[in-house]
Amino acid sequence: MVIKLWDGFVRGFHWLLVVVLAGLWYTGGNLDYLEFNGNIIEFIDVHHKLGLIMLALIITRILWGIFGSSPARFSQFLRGPKAVWGYLKSPFSKEHLTHNPGGGLIVVLMLVLLLAQAISGLFTDDAIFFRGPLANTVNNDVVRALTSYHKQAFDFILILIALHIVAIFVYLVMRKNFIGPMITGKKTITNSNITPPKQLHGGYGFILLSLNLFWIFWWLG
Repeated sequence: MVIKLWDGFVRGFHWLLVVVLAGLWYTGGNLDYLEFNGNIIEFIDVHHKLGLIMLALIITRILWGIFGSSPARFSQFLRGPKAVWGYLKSPFSKEHLTHNPGGGLIVVLMLVLLLAQAISGLFTDDAIFFRGPLANTVNNDVVRALTSYHKQAFDFILILIALHIVAIFVYLVMRKNFIGPMITGKKTITNSNITPPKQLHGGYGFILLSLNLFWIFWWLG
């Protein structure tokens, strides 16, 4: 049985996140620049803009996780410690419509870390090339602490990404394809008694993302 699982916004968010994260990784701490049509584009400025896009993406995904399509809502896949432990003891014993308990926990943890990373970047100061747009709103001790956090926390994000990729390939070996549904939005399930989840048009999510991009860049860009 084939059902529509992930709406257009969830899929778009996922792949936009991949691109933005790759750009942030490449430009973070990179003092190089590009020359385009006689204009100098500093990588640190690109990093700042990508960080604002990341902030808009995460805020929108959190809102979509509350008000969006049923499979995207946190209430559908966020489980307690008992369910997570049960999944870890027997990860392949049960079919899950959306994220399994372990995957759901990773999703939420990733969103929290990315939100903290984006917000902390607004307060950073490398004392040479860049000072975050909100650095002047707090004292120097807070700026130093958030700058240190911003530099170190990305390593934990990379670890979560690595775990995510490993899990995807492990499930592929077990003939469970998680990549296809995140491209097409459709998932093949073996339980024909499952009712297809309610969906909202992904366009609403992109409208919300556009609004968030507008006020974030107006205020912080």
